[in-house]
Amino acid sequence: MVIVESVDQLANYRHLVTLPDGLRVLLRPLVPKDRDALVALFSGLPAEETQSFRSKVTQAGLVASWAENPDYTRIFPLVAVVSDRIVGNCTLHLGAGYTRHVAEVRIFLAREFRRRGIGSAMIRSQLEIARKLGLHQVIAEVVETRPQVIHAFERLGFERQFAWRDLFMTPEGETIDMIVLANYLKRPGETF
Repeated sequence: MVIVESVDQLANYRHLVTLPDGLRVLLRPLVPKDRDALVALFSGLPAEETQSFRSKVTQAGLVASWAENPDYTRIFPLVAVVSDRIVGNCTLHLGAGYTRHVAEVRIFLAREFRRRGIGSAMIRSQLEIARKLGLHQVIAEVVETRPQVIHAFERLGFERQFAWRDLFMTPEGETIDMIVLANYLKRPGETF
């Protein structure tokens, strides 16, 4: 794999997005001074929001540690900032070893900032970053009960790969299929 840029070089990444309603959103990497703003993004969420996270985002100390000790070589965290408030977090989880050409993308937006184009802008930025890193694939996992999210990823060039049967379990013990999508930035034999 050829690394076009190092992750450290991407620490200065900035992208300013102006939404159709005139709202200006800055997309940039998460930094240690974002600690309290990141904790605020995830605090007070209803249980139906937090059950889909892999981590206990209700634990302020855990969320704070993400900002205090970012390791861009493992996870590249991009935040959406509106008037000094973090309104979104989109992470690119970089593979290692035999999956060093692949990353997984995860995203969360504050409820009042959804369906406005911020999420799409964040995913596009992460795809741009993945290309700069020389990655071949970016993968997303979405529970099948969120078809609007699945379609949003498809509109951004992701393709459904398969349904992972019963992968997701709700707090009540119900299992739900997980749809795995991939955006092939580079297919074998292709060049950029």
